[in-house]
Amino acid sequence: NSSLITHFVYYFYTNITLIIYKSILQFQGSIDGLVFYELNGVSVVRKKSGFNRDDFKTKENYARVRENSSEFGHCSKTGKMLRNAIYPYYKKCGDRYLYQKFAKLMTAIKDLDTISERGKRTVYQGLKTTEGKRLLSSFVFGKIPSVKDFIKKTSYDEGISVQLNTPLTLPSLHLVSILPNYESYRFEIQEQVVNSDNGIFIFDSYFQEEEALQFVAIYEGEEILGMGFLG
Repeated sequence: NSSLITHFVYYFYTNITLIIYKSILQFQGSIDGLVFYELNGVSVVRKKSGFNRDDFKTKENYARVRENSSEFGHCSKTGKMLRNAIYPYYKKCGDRYLYQKFAKLMTAIKDLDTISERGKRTVYQGLKTTEGKRLLSSFVFGKIPSVKDFIKKTSYDEGISVQLNTPLTLPSLHLVSILPNYESYRFEIQEQVVNSDNGIFIFDSYFQEEEALQFVAIYEGEEILGMGFLG
C-alpha cells in the first residue's frame, strides 16, 4: 500500500534480511511471520528466525556455536570483574570503548589456554603463560600511558618492590592487589599507597595465590602518569 509505506530499503546483517521502512503507523511486535522493531533508531522488519533453543542446546551442528558462546560469556564476565576491581582508576582513562577493547584482550589471553578443551578455555589458564602475562601488562588504558614506560624493575622477593626509571618530584604509587575468582566472578582487593623520594616503592604482599594480580597507578602529585597491570 503506497499510501501507508513510503519505501523499503533492503540490506543484510548477520545473514538475516532486514527491511528498513517508513510508515504512518509504527509497528512493534509480530504479524504473520514478520517481526517489526526498532534498530538504532530506525524502524525495520524481518522474518521470524528459525532458531530453536532446544536444537542449540543438544544438536551436534551447533556444537561449535555452543563452545564459542560459553567462552565468550566467560571472557565478558572476567573482563567486567577486573574492570570493577580497578574502577576508580580505569574510569579516568577517557576511552568510551575501553570495555570492548578489554573484552578483546580477555579473548586473546583465553586463546592461549592450550590445556583446556575448546569451549572450556579460560583467562586464568591463559594468564599462566608468559605471553598471557605480557598481553595483560602491555594493555594501555585509553589516554593514560602504560606503567611499563615508567618501571625499571619489579621484584617479588620480599613483598612487592617497584623501581621507577624516571625521577619524579612528588611521586606516589597506588597498588591494587586483586584476587579474582574465575568461577563466581567475584574478587577481593587490597589497595596500598606508597610515597618515595628515591624511586623505589615497597608494598606488602597480601595474596599468595598464583591467580593474584597487581595493578599499579603512578602519580606525580595529583596527576596520573601511567597505569596498568604488573607482569
